[in-house]
Amino acid sequence: MADKLSITTAICTWNRSKSLRATLISLQQLKIPPGIDWEVLIVNNNCTDDTDEVVEQFADSLPIRLLHESRQGLSNARNCAVTAAKGDYILWTDDDAIVDSNWLVAYVNAIRMWPNAALFGGPIKLKLEGTPPPWLAEMLCDESFASVYGYRDLSKIPINLTTKWASIPYGPNFCIRTREQQNFRYKPHLGRCKNQRIGGEEVDVVRAMLDWGAEGWWVPDAIVHHVVTRDKQTQNYLRRYFIGLGRTYVRNDPKSKFGSFLPALRLLSLAVQVELRFQTSRLRNPPKIWLEDLRAASITWGTLYERLDLDWLRASFGW
Repeated sequence: MADKLSITTAICTWNRSKSLRATLISLQQLKIPPGIDWEVLIVNNNCTDDTDEVVEQFADSLPIRLLHESRQGLSNARNCAVTAAKGDYILWTDDDAIVDSNWLVAYVNAIRMWPNAALFGGPIKLKLEGTPPPWLAEMLCDESFASVYGYRDLSKIPINLTTKWASIPYGPNFCIRTREQQNFRYKPHLGRCKNQRIGGEEVDVVRAMLDWGAEGWWVPDAIVHHVVTRDKQTQNYLRRYFIGLGRTYVRNDPKSKFGSFLPALRLLSLAVQVELRFQTSRLRNPPKIWLEDLRAASITWGTLYERLDLDWLRASFGW
């Protein structure tokens, strides 16, 4: 690989100008390795806030380009960035993440150490606003629940990425070589779209690349911090997240156990049963137990919503 590298940092955003500002401030603090051409792409996905004005304020301090994607949805915004990227590699983060000052250096070092690799990922630490409720603090000790907020820390040393779910990097912190990324686009039916909490668009791409035979590496010193605002530190937020997860399961694989195997009436009956179990559990049991019941109930409801297009029912409960 030639000594000269070009890197595109891509951020897709929808109505998060305040948190985006904090992300861009962290990008200002980055150490820039020598021999690097670096650009920052911001994709405005139909924002109605002051996102454009915020981005403009950083035009003199960052090599920033502002793009607009009118097709709503995170996957559409990601694909817009893929088409426009000038870098040899696309380094992805989110509009509510704070990157470590060594973030870019760590990825550049990894790219140069493993020139045949097309895929990299790094740790995502959580940065909680205020003091979390006791049940949430207990929940975050369980990595399967901490991942709700994007937490990821696969290893303290570099390791090969595999297709196992536990070895997949997450959206706020991963890097893909552009020529491969152009062949592995993000599916528009996956990924967040306005307030719909469908996910999985980046996991789908990463797993497809690894299945194809791409080499991937975990970069333990490429750290970002995912900001968890107070409004996300609630049971209602968890409810909405896991409903979205159930919907994502169906969209990823309509023939899975979350999809077409269960008749609709049986699925509805199951949703009612697990919901009643959760409502009883949260009155009697410690968080470790009732959180599992909340997850099971919400995923089941999400599966039902996606199967039968019952968004009206979800809205009626405020979920």
